[in-house]
Amino acid sequence: MDRLQSMRVFTKVVELGSFARAAQQLEISNAVVTRYVADLEAHLGTRLLNRTTRSLSLTDAGETYLQRCQQILEDVEEAESVVAARSQSLSGTLRIVTPVMFGLHLLPDILGRFQTLYPDVVFDVQLSDRIVDIVEEGRDVGIVLSDLGLGSHLVARPLISAEIILCASPGYLAQHPPLRHAHDLSHHRCIAMRLPNAEHTWTLRGPEGEVTVPIRPGLLCSNAELAHQAALANLGIAMLSSYLARPSIEAGLLQHILPQYQLPRRDLSVIYPSRKFLPTKVRAFIDFLVEEGVKRSAE
Repeated sequence: MDRLQSMRVFTKVVELGSFARAAQQLEISNAVVTRYVADLEAHLGTRLLNRTTRSLSLTDAGETYLQRCQQILEDVEEAESVVAARSQSLSGTLRIVTPVMFGLHLLPDILGRFQTLYPDVVFDVQLSDRIVDIVEEGRDVGIVLSDLGLGSHLVARPLISAEIILCASPGYLAQHPPLRHAHDLSHHRCIAMRLPNAEHTWTLRGPEGEVTVPIRPGLLCSNAELAHQAALANLGIAMLSSYLARPSIEAGLLQHILPQYQLPRRDLSVIYPSRKFLPTKVRAFIDFLVEEGVKRSAE
């Protein structure tokens, strides 16, 4: 028995003084109204209404129960109104998970501009390069590599297609043989990402077509920012997102090497639960990311 619905039907019958009028207003049949009230009386073990062919009146128990039902239904309606209003307002905490590199280099500017528009939104940001189930871990929004598989409970929208470039510090390059062709990478220390089942090769596309080069990692790491810092520290050649490397290149701390070669781009998407009624703050943030936020921050 749906206790709450039974209470609604019972109070509506009393309010209108008729099973038939209650059924009409609730848009259910007379038989369903009768069953709800009968089930409620059976559950309570007492009669709530005195019925005759011409009148309807409350018993003493019915009078007491009606007062409590009205209070309970008012409380439920108020609770639903509060939650609905909150879900429609651009306020409260927005929980985000993002790769470390994106979180350190692009996200702060995005959050600052979004919070200027909606100052009542508070951010709770988790940086992680592992695969995170955003529903299981209570995150509203996730930013992930687009080639990761998604469950059917998630929706993905593309964010950015990041150019990947090869970089090394002037100090490293001054002490090692010159790089003119992709195959020259085999004679250098490289900073490679630690990936499952990854082979120590890099694939580039250049004037001679696609080239796969075996590399000699001097450092394996699981984080792009570590690769960036290692390149700055003269540890070797790193494969970095252009927007991550750009400030260091402009400052003369890194050099873009072998620019005639292109590497596979890395695409990022924003993911969120595939439910119909997203809170307004979540929907607004996703739209901001996709339509304006990342594009402007990566320029």
